[in-house]
Amino acid sequence: MSPHQRLGPREFEVAVGLPTGSLDERTKALLEKTPLLYSPLDEAAQTDARIKVAEDIDRGFTVVGEHRESIWRDAWQDHLDDFIRSGHALEALNPRFVGGTALLRWQGAYVEGVTERFELAFLEIFRDWLFRTYLADAAHLYEFGSGSAFNVAAYAKLYPRTSITALDWAPAAVKIADLLGEQHAMKIAGQRFDFFVPDSSFEFAPKSVVLTMCALEQVGDRFRPFVDFILAKRPQRVVHVEPMLELYDPELPHDALAIRYHRQRKYLSGLLPHLHSLEKAGSIRLLTVQRLKFGSRFHECFSVVAWEPV
Repeated sequence: MSPHQRLGPREFEVAVGLPTGSLDERTKALLEKTPLLYSPLDEAAQTDARIKVAEDIDRGFTVVGEHRESIWRDAWQDHLDDFIRSGHALEALNPRFVGGTALLRWQGAYVEGVTERFELAFLEIFRDWLFRTYLADAAHLYEFGSGSAFNVAAYAKLYPRTSITALDWAPAAVKIADLLGEQHAMKIAGQRFDFFVPDSSFEFAPKSVVLTMCALEQVGDRFRPFVDFILAKRPQRVVHVEPMLELYDPELPHDALAIRYHRQRKYLSGLLPHLHSLEKAGSIRLLTVQRLKFGSRFHECFSVVAWEPV
């Protein structure tokens, strides 16, 4: 194993697609405050990691869809219970599955995270940058698939005057969001929402921005009801941070494994081509499509796609 390396400002710029030397001072400070240390793997270790990942994929994983509703209901109920037991500590909202593995995907290879819960530490810095880049001008933020509400809690700390609605179909997720409003005086309220059957009576506030983070992955190829709903309601902007199947290169062994995993689980597929077709038709304007090339053992959940209705 190689000596430790650090994910610093230049590496962050590469990941999010910024020109060299253009990273803002706040993100630089966050990267300095929380050093993101990792160890590259040599070729033998890379091969061994690919073999083990392939074996895990061959053993199989559960497939996404409505049938997993009870799993997510129980997961967010556990978080709600932990949140209450902790005296409503925001740290209790961090999902257990984020940062649970030391083997990570970085710039087309596997690395070993050295910083504790490296994935979560990176996510917190990346999320701060994302919020300030794409969501800073929102008069009202709507996160769909809010889960443990750790994203909206972070946004509320950054923009305490902005109203926030956290939407999820799990009752516990809605309750967590409401408790953030009650216990932390955050301008957050929870609301139930089903990606598969959007409520047509729902209306966005003026100058609203929509966010999904590793949530649409659960709908597979059944994203159209949600996209049609968004287009009909016309928020100011939509930002997705999701695994995008179409951004992987099937010719690369590293990406081929992610594709196998993604397809086996029946994660989000077809959204990016659909958005391209909507742009070609003049219905939307794509602002960015950026693969960070960062992820956990099996795939990359942090590709950014931002667009605006025209």
